[in-house]
Amino acid sequence: MTYAFMKGEGRLLAIPGGVDDFREIREGGYYFVDKSELVSDIVNDRSKVFLFTRPRRFGKSLNLSMIDAFFNLEYKGNKWFDGLKVNSHPEVEEHRNAYPVIRLCMKDLFVSRRDMFLPMFKGMLSRTFRPFEYLKTSDKISESLRDLYLGKDPVYFEDARALDFIPALCQMLEQHHGVKPIVLIDEYDNPINNAFNKDTYDYVVGFIREFYSLVLKSNPHMSFAVVTGVMQIAKESIFSGLNNLRVDNVFSKKFDERYGFTEPEVKDLCSYYGHPEKFEEAKEWYDGYRFGDADVYNPWSLLTYIYNDFEPGTYWADTSGNDILETFLDGLDDSTYGDLVALGNGKTVSKQIYPSVSMRDVGGDLDAVYSIMAVTGYLNAVPKGDSDYRLSIPNRELYKVFYENVTRSLKMDVGVAMRRFLGSMERKDVPKMEESLFMLFSKNFFDILLRDEADYRLVLATIALGRGGRYDVGIEREAGNGRADIIMRRNDPRYPNIVVELKKSRSDDPGDLERMAEEGLRQIRTREYYRSLKGKTYLYGVCLQNKKAKVLFEEMDL
Repeated sequence: MTYAFMKGEGRLLAIPGGVDDFREIREGGYYFVDKSELVSDIVNDRSKVFLFTRPRRFGKSLNLSMIDAFFNLEYKGNKWFDGLKVNSHPEVEEHRNAYPVIRLCMKDLFVSRRDMFLPMFKGMLSRTFRPFEYLKTSDKISESLRDLYLGKDPVYFEDARALDFIPALCQMLEQHHGVKPIVLIDEYDNPINNAFNKDTYDYVVGFIREFYSLVLKSNPHMSFAVVTGVMQIAKESIFSGLNNLRVDNVFSKKFDERYGFTEPEVKDLCSYYGHPEKFEEAKEWYDGYRFGDADVYNPWSLLTYIYNDFEPGTYWADTSGNDILETFLDGLDDSTYGDLVALGNGKTVSKQIYPSVSMRDVGGDLDAVYSIMAVTGYLNAVPKGDSDYRLSIPNRELYKVFYENVTRSLKMDVGVAMRRFLGSMERKDVPKMEESLFMLFSKNFFDILLRDEADYRLVLATIALGRGGRYDVGIEREAGNGRADIIMRRNDPRYPNIVVELKKSRSDDPGDLERMAEEGLRQIRTREYYRSLKGKTYLYGVCLQNKKAKVLFEEMDL
């Protein structure tokens, strides 16, 4: 995404969607949201190893590229940081372009078979070594290191040699330059996440644990390291025993504004590209994340939104699979189903959340799934105390992601029935509503839940999530002189308000179904559940019995 906007006679800076190389952004005429004070944060913190975990597409690779550009001695004399905030911190100047930098990217280590992992790992080492080919002709490298590591390409290394190559490279760079190098590792957790639920999992975890231990823990030839990833791996003990480790995750405060866009930054972007009035829409769709004490926006979605002429959409969710959300839906039971409905209705649920998680826990522990959904960006988590957090869906983009995945997790014809039911309810097409309800409840997906009226209400409220953008959906909300089963208050005047009262019949007699549907409609009228609504309003009395449905309708103009 490299579109350059025009404004009057002047050419605006291009939007850097998909560009995660700091040098390219600064040299190529792209808009840059200044996060350069992360450099001074690192210099002043003085930790040996920094681990930054954030959801995908929140600027981790770009910030790592910026760190490389600032510290790497190969880039002396560059002007990439001219005019940036880091220049107001004179204490960093002695570190500018003063170190050799080793940069490893783990994102391509994706294999389904054990015998494929080591060849791919060695290929990654070979690519990492290319900028340092000059070491082969250096007269400062000890003969023992030269013989062991510089005689052939890393792709041909024995397994043990591959494991300790990066510490050896650190030592050779220190010998050549007289200064210990910096190590940067991007997407450190990717090999483990990719091996999840595969036969290679135990092997990959063991190998990666030993590799990181050699590079980060038992390496006296390293100045410091910066490591990025999505999750802070726990029980796999990737960083066990590592001294002077600074972990910064979505709950940490020190670096909370360094990843994601803040509200002033988003306002500046909207104004720069000529649409300051779009800020509220951007906030509705892409705000809602809380890192430490900072409220931040999804940078990938926000930039894509601007690039697409300020057209909102589910851009972040389209960048990769949503395996963790699918795992949550696969484990759906009565309790988690209720949580899903509450979340989809804009409410919060309280859970214990732990920043350190184990992929092993995902299959059997739904509490672990909540933790992973929080750290990977699907849920916003606000602390209540100790390990208790209030969880919510962050924004409208994620509401749509939740609903689309709920639909996709069902059989195709069930998903079709859900969409047909919603459409027919908005069109006051009662026969289609009854047909869609029969189709829904005949597919057995909801069988574990359909015990009483409250269960049916939860099912229909979940279906209503599909109109989350058009409506504020409430379940058993105070209305008029009582509590309405389902109220869908319109957010868009093109659509009607909808009030639904549900009844469950214990008889298969069609007359009884109609009588109870009429009772539901009468209850809406007598208790005035519609009292706070304005404009066109549809009232539905619905009676359900197992897989049968009867719907009665009335229209009001309030």
